[in-house]
Amino acid sequence: MNILFVRLSYIGDVLHATPAARWIKEQYPDAKLHWIVTPSMVELLQGNPYVDKIIPWERDEYEAHSKKLHIPTMWRMWWDLKAKLEPYKFDVAVDVQGRLITGLVLLASGAPIRLGLGGTKELNWLFTNYKTKPSTEHMIKRYVEVAQLLTKAVTEHANLDTSLNIAKCGVESSSPLNESSANTLYHMDFQAPSNLHSWAEEQWKTIDNDISLNRGEVDTPLRVGLVLGTSWATKEWPQGKWYSLIKSLQYRANFVCLGGPKEATQYKPLMDSLTDEGIDKIVLNMLGKTTLQELGALIESCDVVVTADTGALHIALALNKPVVALFGPTDPKLWGPLTGTFKVLVNDELDCLGCRKRRCPKPDQYCMSGIDPVRVKKAIFELIGDTHGKV
Repeated sequence: MNILFVRLSYIGDVLHATPAARWIKEQYPDAKLHWIVTPSMVELLQGNPYVDKIIPWERDEYEAHSKKLHIPTMWRMWWDLKAKLEPYKFDVAVDVQGRLITGLVLLASGAPIRLGLGGTKELNWLFTNYKTKPSTEHMIKRYVEVAQLLTKAVTEHANLDTSLNIAKCGVESSSPLNESSANTLYHMDFQAPSNLHSWAEEQWKTIDNDISLNRGEVDTPLRVGLVLGTSWATKEWPQGKWYSLIKSLQYRANFVCLGGPKEATQYKPLMDSLTDEGIDKIVLNMLGKTTLQELGALIESCDVVVTADTGALHIALALNKPVVALFGPTDPKLWGPLTGTFKVLVNDELDCLGCRKRRCPKPDQYCMSGIDPVRVKKAIFELIGDTHGKV
C-alpha cells in the first residue's frame, strides 16, 4: 500500500502531524508512507523512522502565484506535480492540512482513497472521500483522527492490498486513553543527527565563565534555551522581559538565544543591552546561524527552554525537553504542549486570550507583556527543581 501524507508546512504544524504518520506506520508496517512537504521543512522529517520517502514540493512558490492569479503558471505547476506523483501509484492520500492547495495535491496524487479533516474551508472537502467530524480538539488529536479513518477505508476497499499486519497495540479513536497511552499516541517525532550533538557541545564551550559573575554557588550552570521571536508580532514576549529574565538568572545559568535571520535583526537591541552589561559572555547568540537540525541539537543540549508559540517550541517538546511556553493570542488548548514536561503561562487577567489577532487593539499588547519574568523564572525551577541553585 502506497500512501501520500500531506502536511506541507510549517515547523509546528509539520511536527504536529508526525504522530498521525507514526500511527499509520504502526498499524500498517508494510505500507510505504511518502510525505510531501515544502523544501524548507525537509530537515524536520529527515531521520524520521516512520517516513519512507520525503517528496519536496514548492508550496510557497505555488501560493505566491495563486495570490497574483497567475493561472497559467499555477496550471503548469499542478501538472508538473501530477507527473511527479504518478509513478508512485498511490493507493491512499492523507490530508491533515485541509486547504485548497492540499486538496489539489490529493487530486494530483490520483489516490482512490483520500482522507481529510471535516469542517474545512476553501473547498477542500471536495477532494476527500473520507472525513473526520468537525472538532475543537488539539490539532495533534485532529490529525490522528484523520489517520485513523484509514482502518475504515481499507475495510471498504476489499481490492486494496493492505498487507493487514495491523499492530495489536494500536489505539482506536473511540477507545478511552489513559495518560500513558495518550503520551505515546500524541508525542511528536523529531531527531537531531548524532553528529550534531558534539557540535552543540562545542558551542557551549565558547562561553566565558567569568569569575566576576560570582557563580560559585553551583558547580555547573543551568543551560537555558531562549527562543526569541515568532511569526506573529502579537505572539512575541517583549525584549525587556527577556532581558529581565536573563538578568535574574545570570548567576546560575548560561543561555543560548535561538531564532532565524529575522530575529537576528529584530533582537539586536536586546543583544546590545546584554553586551553593555557584560552579560554577553554567558550568552550564545545563535540567531540566524542554525539550520533546523542544528537548532534541534542546541535545544536538545539545554536543560530547559523558554519560548512563545513558535516552531521551536514543538521541536523542544518532541525532544522531551522541559519547556516554559508563553501564550497570548493563540489558544494553547489547540496549539500548545500536549505531551512532555511543560508549564504554559498566560496573562490570566484578560478575557480575550486566543483571539488569533495579528494586530492587538489593546495598548502595549498586554496579553504577552503581562506575563512577568518572575513567573517565568518560578516555572523554570518548578520544572527542573533546585539542582542549579535556589529560586
